[in-house]
Amino acid sequence: MHGLYIIAGPNGAGKSTAGADLLPQSIRESYIPFDGDKLKMMKQKEFRSKTVSYKEAGRLADHYVHEEFDKQYKRALLAKDHFVYEGHFSDEASWNLIRRFRDAGYFIDMIFLGLVSLQLSSDRVFNRAIRGGHNVPPLDIEKNYFGNLIMINKYIDLIDQLTLLDASGNKPLYIGQWYNGKMHFNVTAESIPTWVSSYFKHLI
Repeated sequence: MHGLYIIAGPNGAGKSTAGADLLPQSIRESYIPFDGDKLKMMKQKEFRSKTVSYKEAGRLADHYVHEEFDKQYKRALLAKDHFVYEGHFSDEASWNLIRRFRDAGYFIDMIFLGLVSLQLSSDRVFNRAIRGGHNVPPLDIEKNYFGNLIMINKYIDLIDQLTLLDASGNKPLYIGQWYNGKMHFNVTAESIPTWVSSYFKHLI
């Protein structure tokens, strides 16, 4: 069965660095996740090198990423091929796309890398930015941190398999998996992170 493989999580959770390694081996070996943030950063540098302003470079890069993502996911749908991407799912539009794949008969497989707090998300983005990495405005960090959690809980019925990991430490900790309409925990009740117990009421 063709699948939609999604790597989700707040800013700074390690979606780009650790997410791909968590995909099924057959997918990991044949598909590169679409990473809009990384692509935008690359294209923004390219446009800046052509002496356009930073703001204009950002606008052009956003447009390029949007067009490229549209092209790639539509190609996958047309070919009934697997599609893999990472991002944030804090608004309705992001779930409309997931619904489109589901309506086309895709198996929806999401990996979610959670963080213990909004502060940790902000700190990781700051540390990444001072090393020359992708920066994110504070309001977007907050929106993504809470919005991801709220929306996943709301739209859990669109997901066939949801794998939860806590990325607050040095390496992701496997919390458990949602499938067949039920959450299967790999940790004791006392060890379930608060971001799971507080926001994923429909899973517990």
